[in-house]
Amino acid sequence: MLLTWLWLAPALAMIVVWAMPSRGLARGTALLFSLGLFAYSLWLLAPYSEGLLHLEELGVAGPLGIRYRLSVDGIALSLCWLSALLTVLSLAASWKADVPNAFWASFLGLEAALMGVFCARDLFYFYLFWDIALIPMFFIIGLWGSSGRRKASLKFVLYTFLGSLSLLIGLLALVTLHHQATGVWTWDMSALEKTPIAGRAALWTYAALALGFAVKIPVFPLHNWLPDAHTEAPAAGSVMLAGSMLKMGLFGFLRVLLPVFPDLSAAALPVLGGLGVVNILYGALCAMAQSDLKRLVAFTSVSHLGFCLVGLFSLTAAGIAGASLQMLNHGLSTGGLFLLVGMLYERAHRRGLNDFGELASRTPIFAFFFAFILLSSIGLPGLNGFVGETMCLAGMAKASLPLTALGLIGTVLAAAYGLPAFQAVFWAPAGPGSASPGLADLDLRERLILWTLVALILWLGLYPRPMLELLEPAASALAQR
Repeated sequence: MLLTWLWLAPALAMIVVWAMPSRGLARGTALLFSLGLFAYSLWLLAPYSEGLLHLEELGVAGPLGIRYRLSVDGIALSLCWLSALLTVLSLAASWKADVPNAFWASFLGLEAALMGVFCARDLFYFYLFWDIALIPMFFIIGLWGSSGRRKASLKFVLYTFLGSLSLLIGLLALVTLHHQATGVWTWDMSALEKTPIAGRAALWTYAALALGFAVKIPVFPLHNWLPDAHTEAPAAGSVMLAGSMLKMGLFGFLRVLLPVFPDLSAAALPVLGGLGVVNILYGALCAMAQSDLKRLVAFTSVSHLGFCLVGLFSLTAAGIAGASLQMLNHGLSTGGLFLLVGMLYERAHRRGLNDFGELASRTPIFAFFFAFILLSSIGLPGLNGFVGETMCLAGMAKASLPLTALGLIGTVLAAAYGLPAFQAVFWAPAGPGSASPGLADLDLRERLILWTLVALILWLGLYPRPMLELLEPAASALAQR
């Protein structure tokens, strides 16, 4: 039951919080439960060694071979830890929000579904948790977002539902092809990795699965839903969406496509690696054109996730480990930027680049945290983003020098959109009607949240070895296939 509690505990907590008699009690209970699960995820990390931490199976396989199976490798466990951490920070950042019990319960429900996706070893349960995760995020955006929340939530559901439909078709095809080849029905990932599939059937199955995962990342040109979802979601919702939920698509490539279709993945390197580079460049160029601070951060997310895709489809141990590390880095850095934009919006109810000015002198603590997390996001050496992006590009350099060179341009563009945005908000003269006068600096609660992120950013930037030792066995095994 070690892994079962990762999803069952927040699922039970969701019900408890929903039934609380007061909003204050629901808020406190939700934060307490999330802190407990984060501590539990740290406890699971501590004894981890090479191989599977634990394999849990319940009952026997039915007529279709469906059986409850959970297991984690270092990559999955790191994503469970990240999801638990970001849930705590999201709830703490929303502490002053006047919202009903359902708001707090939705975050716990989302956490439960994410844990299920990262732990499931049976593809039926993988898909079940995958779809359940859409429900709480739909409500988080649609009920507690900004003025355009209904359109954004509808676009989110339509895109991700179509992606889920493609994923379901691919999974059904994979299970059926395995049955035709072996005479056995099974959804077990370990068995499906040995399925002898070739020809047109393998190609179409691969395409259906890749499309389902690509929508979730999202990969260009399937990204259109993401900027709107980020812009209209509450800050805590954007943190969970960018920090954890988008990782489901990348994790799907790692967990399903690369192990089951190693030859097709190698053949798809120019296409999917190239799309990763397109994400890097397109997201950066779009970020440069934004005047809304939150929308700018949303497009940076598109760009940074491109590095992860480049690392994965380098098909090297260094690239896959770098992509796995960059998933964590992206969650911390981009999640931190969304938190900071949310704190600014909470004070001024505005977030345009030209709505502020001279904030560095008025709110120096806020300026320090924004500058630090922004520098980590654009890949300053010594901070976490530099390590992950460098490993992703180094892995791709062994497979394709042209793609690597194009990816390097993205590191320059990151500074080109990040630093001018910081200058406009914190150093430029405050114009007429500026929201800067009278803005309060960060309080103790907000500083504690951000110091947590700063400490982790420094740790992963200066001493990433412990985390890389956690990720490396699974990355090497995938690269060898």
